[in-house]
Amino acid sequence: MSIAATSRSLFRTTTGNRASRVYLAVVAAALVSAHVDAAFVAQADSSFVGIYSVAVTAPISVALLLVGAFEALPFTLLIVVCAPVNAHLIGLAVRRIAAHRQDLPGTPSR
Repeated sequence: MSIAATSRSLFRTTTGNRASRVYLAVVAAALVSAHVDAAFVAQADSSFVGIYSVAVTAPISVALLLVGAFEALPFTLLIVVCAPVNAHLIGLAVRRIAAHRQDLPGTPSR
């Protein structure tokens, strides 16, 4: 299998289903809202809007934060790294469920 075919397969698994695309849209919305809050909302203290970005990319982002892997790197990089990994795992689950559904007796074929 060539590198191009492998990368196409990884991309298709990560973004080729509705569940992964919706997940990535939710992550993008959480990240944009955190940046908008930081840029345009004047606050005397810290805001907890950034927690939503970490929450939607959990458990990988939480594990990396606990290990301390992203101490010196920006917060956005943590989210940008974790979101595609989670989307890929969602894509693998969707693919597995679809394959299992086709194997069930009495399931209509599409």
